[in-house]
Parts: sequence; structure tokens; C-alpha cells
Amino acid sequence: MSGVPALRAAIGSSLAGAKGKTVEDQNKIDRTMAPGCAVKLYTAAECDRHTKASAARRAELN
Repeated sequence: MSGVPALRAAIGSSLAGAKGKTVEDQNKIDRTMAPGCAVKLYTAAECDRHTKASAARRAELN
């Protein structure tokens, strides 16, 4: 296995929808997710789920 499938298998998709304990934690999660979404490592649905979960978590933290 090589290329994107291998990278995806190594990284997994558990970050999609992850919730940080603080705003800084959430920023780190978002910065980790963003490149994977940009290069289509994650599916559009996973990126959408993360975007929505991140916004909800930010609202909870404020």
C-alpha cells in the first residue's frame, strides 16, 4: 500500500469532528485537519462534519 490510501490508513479519520478542551486545543485540531481537507485526504463529508463540529465546540467554549 502506498500513496494516499497508505497515508489515510496511517492517519485515520478520527480527527473529523474532534473537540478540543480549550480554544487553543480546537485551533490545533483545525490546523491539523485543514491540510488533509485541502488535498482531499479526507472526504468532503468528513471535512463538513469537522467544520460543523468545530463551530459548535467554539460556541460552547465562548
